[in-house]
Amino acid sequence: MATKPSSGLRLKLEEQLTCPVCLDHYTNPKTLPCLHSFCQHCLEGLPLDKKNETYYLSCPTCRHRTKLPEEGAGAFPVAFHLNDLKEMYSLTKKTADLSNPQEAICSDHGKPLELFCETCDTVICVTCSFRNHKHHEYDLITDSYTKHCQKLRECLSPVEGKKEAVKKVLSALAEREGEIRERGEGVLEEIHEMVEEMMNVLRESERKLTEQAKRITDDKLKVLSEQMKSAEMSLSVLEE
Repeated sequence: MATKPSSGLRLKLEEQLTCPVCLDHYTNPKTLPCLHSFCQHCLEGLPLDKKNETYYLSCPTCRHRTKLPEEGAGAFPVAFHLNDLKEMYSLTKKTADLSNPQEAICSDHGKPLELFCETCDTVICVTCSFRNHKHHEYDLITDSYTKHCQKLRECLSPVEGKKEAVKKVLSALAEREGEIRERGEGVLEEIHEMVEEMMNVLRESERKLTEQAKRITDDKLKVLSEQMKSAEMSLSVLEE
């Protein structure tokens, strides 16, 4: 028998399919350049900033400022991955209902709920099948459950491939981050060494200029002292 879909998976899908603005399932989801997604009508309701005849909106999640297309929010890329998740969520819900129907007996006819109406997405009894669901597409719950589980697996298969691709991208980005950090640290070290070298040159220049200034000052003071002594001697002779 096929494995029942995990309630944990449904909860995760439910969370992924909830728009952070309206807190409801996405309706016509659009993706912003910052890669956060929102309902189109939620984006259309966001406040806009205008600069030089151009309108901008801020992402409600990360506050990244994005230019609004001339055609409006509807021109942002469609979030196809969310549409895929919506289909997956629908399949997990169906398989969950089929594997564990809430009511084992039909409340209208008192008969076992052993059929699943594909047209109405609900479990029904035999009487329902030829009364309320006449001409609808339905099958035994066990057969329908197996079929939907297979569809779910087919739906999950490309998701697994995408997940692996995303993992590779994340790994490459992490590696790139390490390279950037390492290069940044190297640049900082180079700057430190360059500044230290410049400081040493300046200190040496300061020492030489100080010595030169002191020497010139001493020489001038020596000359001045000799001139003063000569003048004093001349004054002494004149006074005699």
